Amino acid sequence: MQTKGHDEDESFESDLAQGDCVLLLAPSIHSATEDACLDLLAFDDASEENVLWVTYTRSPDTCIRDWLTRTGERPRNMRLVSVGDTTRSATARAGSDTTSATGDEVVETLSNPGDLTGLGIKLSEILREWDALDGRTVACFDSLTALLQYADLQTVYKFLHVLTGRFAAADVTAHFHLDPDACDTQTVSTLTSLFDTVVEFDDGEWSVRSR
Repeated sequence: MQTKGHDEDESFESDLAQGDCVLLLAPSIHSATEDACLDLLAFDDASEENVLWVTYTRSPDTCIRDWLTRTGERPRNMRLVSVGDTTRSATARAGSDTTSATGDEVVETLSNPGDLTGLGIKLSEILREWDALDGRTVACFDSLTALLQYADLQTVYKFLHVLTGRFAAADVTAHFHLDPDACDTQTVSTLTSLFDTVVEFDDGEWSVRSR
């Protein structure tokens, strides 16, 4: 991979090609991580985007609020898949697999955080629904750190191999959160091999590595 520094005030858009799958290596809880996440989701034409957000760690309401704070406008479409026991939107019931709407967004819940088959099916269904839509499709998976608490590395690797392939086929620009301090170097190295680009936060600075 080729590595280059990244100016804190510069958008990541210039570092990516549409359809890239990005591994975001950064602390789980850090303002810089949150900023980078939104930067990797909301590009110049944010109101024309189709946004897919998988969250193990934040409520759908928080995701929507953060998006609106950053962009000031709703995307063309937004689908949120809330996994496990994160705090739910008021429109979604915890502990069951449901679909509900909040504003122009659709929130789906998956109660079992280790059900990668069920998660894969949900994401594939969404991509099929959006196949004929105009606008750029972007996705956030927050987070692999949480997912690794419910499934072993080999299972997660196989799941991501299929999912990143689906994203590539659908021309989805997607990023996946992983906290490198929360897992061993072998895990980071194994998962890194699946991605087109690695965006890493280290010692207060961002770097971008691409194939």
